[in-house]
Amino acid sequence: MKITIKEVAQAANVSIATVSRVLNGKNKVKPSTREKILHAIESLNFQPDQNARTMINKTTKTVGMLVPELKNEYWMLLLDVIQKELWEQGYTLIIGSTDHQVEKETAFVKSFVEKRVDGIIYSSSVMESAEEMSGIIQLAKKYDIPMVTLNPSISQANCVFGDHIQGASDATEHLIGLGHRHIAYIGGRSVSTKRELGYRNAFMMNNLVVNEALIQRIPGLPTFEAGYEAAHQLLLSGEPFTAIFCGNDVLAFGTIKALEEHGKSVPGEIAVVGYDDVHSARLLKPALTTVRQPIQEIGRSLVELIMDSSSKNLNQTVPKKIIYRMQLIVRDSCGAGLKKEVKN
Repeated sequence: MKITIKEVAQAANVSIATVSRVLNGKNKVKPSTREKILHAIESLNFQPDQNARTMINKTTKTVGMLVPELKNEYWMLLLDVIQKELWEQGYTLIIGSTDHQVEKETAFVKSFVEKRVDGIIYSSSVMESAEEMSGIIQLAKKYDIPMVTLNPSISQANCVFGDHIQGASDATEHLIGLGHRHIAYIGGRSVSTKRELGYRNAFMMNNLVVNEALIQRIPGLPTFEAGYEAAHQLLLSGEPFTAIFCGNDVLAFGTIKALEEHGKSVPGEIAVVGYDDVHSARLLKPALTTVRQPIQEIGRSLVELIMDSSSKNLNQTVPKKIIYRMQLIVRDSCGAGLKKEVKN
């Protein structure tokens, strides 16, 4: 049988109002009285009604975060940063993984709204149109739930994002600087399209022409298996290439595996560059050259914007955009340390 606040008050020999003040963190309670109430709560194993507390405090001290997948180490690292930052603020995190499915994304946002979370961190959207995304944003606004996103195309919400065009362009420029001209790209819709744009931008800036046959757009999730299959298809195509730029590190791991199975040495015959700089990138043999995202800074900024938005009227807040530069991390897989010329 559930213990009520009335029974706690009787056990502590105080009024229900005094118990309520203690539960809600009010200061106008004598230390000795507070101690009696806390002892009664513990001895009776009293569990406060969360819905009732939410109605009183107008807050649940929770934030919902939507991510496209949990298999990619990048999202796990970002979630870890955000959860720690929220915990220090007295908040807990609820996670929804969509697997890049529109139905799951919509369902999770509706669930966050029903739970009356104090904010939503919304990762790259899988919605097909601005109208669909606008519907999600408006749903949150209807219930005064602030939303921060990692997708700069969602103009109605505060946003934190990396300059992926710059990051991908730097990675491709690096390969071009090493003498490569036939550079393949493995990416797709589930990877930021800005990375393919950066790849193309580097070619344009160097007066080079992209060979469209060397672009592999994976149809599903950007997994190890997808990278393996895409590299396999590139090798079967017969198109010459000496380097591959992958849209994320996981794709690069699968790519290197496929190249090795086809007897292609990395970086001796084929250079490989990834994106994200997950922890596993430095443990790979050869260690992966990649583009590092400032995960700590991005995570902190997302939390700061959520906390800032929670204290303001959403209808009067002009959306903020915070952008971070990416950093090229040169390791072994690109062949930068080799002393021979690339044969194209």
